[in-house]
Amino acid sequence: MAPTVRLLLPQGGLRRWHENLCAALARNGAEVVVDWRAAPRRPAAIALLDELERLLLARRPESALDISQAADALRSSGAAADFTFDLTGRSAPEPDAIFPVYCDAIGEDACDHALLSGVAPLVSLAKKIDGKLSIFAQGLPALPQPRSFRRNKEAIVARVATLIRGLVERGCCVGTPLHAAPLPENPSAQAFLAKSLAAKVASRLSRLVAHEGHWRVAWRPLASPEDAVAERLVWPEAEWRELEDDRRRYYADPFLFEHDGVVHVFCEEYPYATGKAILSWFPLTTEGEPAHAPRPILERPYHLSYPLVFRHADRIWMMPETCGGRTLELYRADPFPTRWVLDRVLLQDVEVSDATFFEHDGRHWLTVSERDDGASDWDCLSLFVGASPLGPWSRCGAGPVLVDAAAARPAGRAFLRGGDLWRPAQDCTGGYGSGLALCRVERIDEGGFAQSIESRLGPPPKLFGDGVHTLNVGGGFETIDVVGLRRKPMA
Repeated sequence: MAPTVRLLLPQGGLRRWHENLCAALARNGAEVVVDWRAAPRRPAAIALLDELERLLLARRPESALDISQAADALRSSGAAADFTFDLTGRSAPEPDAIFPVYCDAIGEDACDHALLSGVAPLVSLAKKIDGKLSIFAQGLPALPQPRSFRRNKEAIVARVATLIRGLVERGCCVGTPLHAAPLPENPSAQAFLAKSLAAKVASRLSRLVAHEGHWRVAWRPLASPEDAVAERLVWPEAEWRELEDDRRRYYADPFLFEHDGVVHVFCEEYPYATGKAILSWFPLTTEGEPAHAPRPILERPYHLSYPLVFRHADRIWMMPETCGGRTLELYRADPFPTRWVLDRVLLQDVEVSDATFFEHDGRHWLTVSERDDGASDWDCLSLFVGASPLGPWSRCGAGPVLVDAAAARPAGRAFLRGGDLWRPAQDCTGGYGSGLALCRVERIDEGGFAQSIESRLGPPPKLFGDGVHTLNVGGGFETIDVVGLRRKPMA
């Protein structure tokens, strides 16, 4: 029997994400009914900041006419429901309703307060039961644009919608919360408008003379397999060798592959002039130096990155990120390593990033970071199972198996350590690619996924970076990438 979902929405304050949530629940078979409640008063500073960002960043405003029509289309009802969600944003939600909680505080002001402090709020769906908060779902979203309050707010509420859909999909009853927490005191939102504008001006001036997110590829030889970061769980004291660049492009996402006794490095190359990444390659000499500068090997009409190269059925394949084409494509070397032919499309009409396949317990698995509901792809992990690395791939579950900006997005090949399956993940809590999380996989099957974070790593101190987001081992070498400020070349 289809569940009935009752949404308490703000009268005169309907947002596009409310409408999208109603449509998504209905598509999944739920009967959606709406009750209107008085909307909380929005702080003037927040409204002004939001409008200024819209004007400065050329964001399209929500049409008042469209919103009005959407509100008219939503059906009101006082009928009993299986689920009742209070999405008005009030700090005092309606009794017996499930509502969002941000950083252990209730109300939209709590979300705004966290974002203006530069913090990604831990989002929970909760209900007041016996003087406590009963938590039914929880996730840590990413902040896709650290300097944009408006864009980050959109990402946060999109993840609220993801959690609501998952809760309804699972059919969790009110008697089975994940855990209980004390009732919080709600903080007041702060007027950080002047500080925010000053930061924008400083950032704009900085971008005139430097690339803020300039990635660099680095590698080092391994004295033994036990010398790898994947085994040590800490950075070594050893020196890293860096790939030279002319500052008119950056290199990132390095993958190592050994073939016929030669170690090859495949990476993303991003020329600033084109604003679109291609894939490049260079081999290493026996001394561990580049035999030549990176050479382009694959270009498409859309952005390419994360060139995962592997051997299967006596052939060499590449599974790069092709989310700009809303696909996951598989390429065949013909010949290796300079020519790559599109062999098949593994996933269609999806936006997945950093697809990482691996074999475990005799089965083939694929982890991806997926963008949906208008939210970020930094904070969610989706899981697929397949007959082989060549597919076909089938989705495990109805949506993401993990929402956690601290350790969801893949950051390189999975590996075995002490007989256990491990995976490197991106830690995006400090911004995109701010660090790595080395995670032990505790459960992976068609019904679910679980992991524990055993180590967190910022960029290696000797490389003077602000972040790191790829870690790979192969052919007796280890490779990473680091990001930081890089002065632009003189014209």
